[in-house]
Amino acid sequence: MKGKSKHQIGVRKPAQSRSRQSFAAIVEASAHVLEEQGYKGATTNRIAERAGVSVGTLYQYFRSKDEIFTALIEKESTAYLTAIEKNVPGPEIPLDKAIRHLLEVGYAHHGLIIGIREVVRHTPAEFYEGRLRRVRTELHRIAVCFLEAQKPLSTGLEDIDLTADILIAICEGMTFFSRFDSTPEQLIDILAEALSRYLGTY
Repeated sequence: MKGKSKHQIGVRKPAQSRSRQSFAAIVEASAHVLEEQGYKGATTNRIAERAGVSVGTLYQYFRSKDEIFTALIEKESTAYLTAIEKNVPGPEIPLDKAIRHLLEVGYAHHGLIIGIREVVRHTPAEFYEGRLRRVRTELHRIAVCFLEAQKPLSTGLEDIDLTADILIAICEGMTFFSRFDSTPEQLIDILAEALSRYLGTY
C-alpha cells in the first residue's frame, strides 16, 4: 500500500454525538470566518474561536484549515445540489421565469460561493478536485433534465448535453472569472438575460 501524500485528506469523522456537534460547529464556523476574513485570514485559531472550541479540539478532527475547507466544500456542495434539484421548475413555467428561478436558488449563498472560490485558488488540488468534478457531473444531469422538460425547446436542440455544458460554463465564467465585482442580484440579472437569449435562439 502506498504511503499518504502530505496533501491527502485525513479528516477523522466523529462517531459520538458531542464529537459530531464539535465537528459540525468547526465546519460551520469556517464558512463565517472565510466570508469575513478571506482565505488568508481564516486561520485555525479564528475558526476555533468562532466555533467555541479550543484549537486542540479542532486539531482532533482536522490537521489543517485546508482539511476544514474540504469538509466545508463537501457540506455546501451537497446542500447546493439538493436545493437546485428540489427547485427545478416544471415545463408549465415560462422559460425566462424558470431560468431566473433556478439562478435565484443557485446564488442564494453567493458570499460563500465566492469564499470557496478563494479556497480553490489557494488550496492544493488534491483537497477539492474530486468533489468539484462530482458537483459538475450532478449539475450537468440536472441541467439536462431541465432542458428535456422544456417543450418545445428540447425538440429544437441538436445536442442537449452540449447545451447543458454551455449553460454551466456561462454561469461558472461569470461567477468565478468575471473582471467585475457583481452583487448576486446583478449576476442573476446578467445571467438570466444571457441564458434566455441563448436558449431563445432554438
